[in-house]
Amino acid sequence: MRERITAIIAIILLLILIAASYWYAMQSTYSNLRYLPSEESPDFIAGGATLISFDKNGVADSKLKAEELRHYSDDRMTMVKPEAVTVSPDKPVTHAQALAGRSDDGGATFVFKGDVIITRVATGNTPTTRLETQSMTVYTDTNRFVTDDDVLITSGRDTAQGQGMVFDNMERTVELKGQVTTVLQPRNNNQRLLPSSTH
Repeated sequence: MRERITAIIAIILLLILIAASYWYAMQSTYSNLRYLPSEESPDFIAGGATLISFDKNGVADSKLKAEELRHYSDDRMTMVKPEAVTVSPDKPVTHAQALAGRSDDGGATFVFKGDVIITRVATGNTPTTRLETQSMTVYTDTNRFVTDDDVLITSGRDTAQGQGMVFDNMERTVELKGQVTTVLQPRNNNQRLLPSSTH
């Protein structure tokens, strides 16, 4: 009887030793394996995603949503039908939309492509302003919009066209770079643009 118990204990100890050896072998094998993210494969894909950025005081600054958003390990993002809206109380409310977009620096700048429309809501005596172009780089920190493409600007009943533009949403200034055509409508229903001559 004693020999049988000794044999059972020996078998149990041997099984424990085999299991421990197997466990250590697996640990040493898998410890040499590392996950290397591919720059061509996204970390995640989100449908109907909304991203909200905050300023240094924790106040919501802007909101970005897209039908589809892809984020990559190097902080790149690509977007389908992105829409960006400024929501900060100290900035004019501006809405930007396009067919596609991307960011190569974690959201510091965005490049919008295809049927880009930017609208700034009316404030005070300034009517609603609408910009239309085919590409736009948005600098989120400075609230600036830059393009080298043709631009059509509508502000109230006034229009301006040009090639290339810098739009500073904080300073409320627009600089058209070339081939500028501006049409200003008369105010107060006064159709006379030049003073009448006196004899």
